[in-house]
Amino acid sequence: MPPSKASASSDFVLICGQDDHATRQRSKQVYEQWIRGCPDHEQEIVDGSAATVSEASQALSRCLEALQTLSFLGAGKLIWFRHCTFLGEEKMAASKAVTEGLAAVVQEVQQVGEGSFRLLISAGKVDKRKSFYKQFQKLGKVEVHDGWDPSKSDWVIEAEQRVRDSFAQAQIQADAEAISLLVELVGPYPRQLEQESEKVVLFASASGQATSEDIRQVVSRNKQAKAFALGDALGNRDLETAMRCLDEELWEMRLDRQRSAIGLLYGLISKVRTLILVKEMRARGWLRSERQFFRFKQQLEQIPAGEMPEDPRFNPMRINPYVLFRALPQSDSYQMEELVTAMHQLFRANQLLVSSPMSDDQILQQTLVSIMARPTTKKTSKTS
Repeated sequence: MPPSKASASSDFVLICGQDDHATRQRSKQVYEQWIRGCPDHEQEIVDGSAATVSEASQALSRCLEALQTLSFLGAGKLIWFRHCTFLGEEKMAASKAVTEGLAAVVQEVQQVGEGSFRLLISAGKVDKRKSFYKQFQKLGKVEVHDGWDPSKSDWVIEAEQRVRDSFAQAQIQADAEAISLLVELVGPYPRQLEQESEKVVLFASASGQATSEDIRQVVSRNKQAKAFALGDALGNRDLETAMRCLDEELWEMRLDRQRSAIGLLYGLISKVRTLILVKEMRARGWLRSERQFFRFKQQLEQIPAGEMPEDPRFNPMRINPYVLFRALPQSDSYQMEELVTAMHQLFRANQLLVSSPMSDDQILQQTLVSIMARPTTKKTSKTS
């Protein structure tokens, strides 16, 4: 999906979107271009990542201070307000402190105008309905990198075709399972998918064949891949591996403010929902276990489209087929009643993450244990 742009001053740029990789790469590119073009300008980077309203307010104050402080050399300033985490639909984004802070930044840009400084703002998802976004569109240039829409099933088809084209051009052969695995690990992000495909091509150039194992070795362990590993451990009912994956996620969550416990929880909810869907599809006779992925895809293609629900959250045909392929044998690890109970436990965890004084780590760990613990069978003693 090409980035959307608004025509206005090139001194003020907002780069945002759900494609984190593309957003960060593009922001870095723009800032480096500014540095090369204005070597006599002072450079200042302000961290915009925040987990609370107080932290967001402090970040906005630092940005405002950078805008209001004159360059030491007097030539101008290049300011990068980096990795803002409060421009979307988050609860803290609607707070009075954040709203007023953003308004103050916009007002400062309006008053000073072009020439005195350049301002680059980079962020994840931005709420386009809010006044900040609309005002910034008039003041500067906006680039949105959202990638493909994950709620629509056709993104998987387009992504897999791009990988096939990339491999074919490099004369690399790969089966359907390897291609689907690559798409699943990267997610709906075109630019990152292109870069990861290039890495696989270089890795497999000697043999001319890219396997699923090659994909696992070469593709970067990004958020998508790690969530994939945690979900797999849950599906396999492997508590030890799940706890290790969760610990890795929680550790990196402390280093990356754009990641959250709620995000991890939603990934687990998605996995359990998928297990329920494939279990029901098997019960209806639509699916049977297959070792070969292409045979599994043939089964999916034979399912009557009219039998699928309209809500994309409950439509298995909107899910990457490789996810279903992996989930089908994993669903044998649970009874349907256990999976339904697991959904209730995850819903309860959601409530606790929002309202309980318990730590996020403890809530997620206890929830995983309660879901994955094997039911105990009571031994009956014989009486003589």
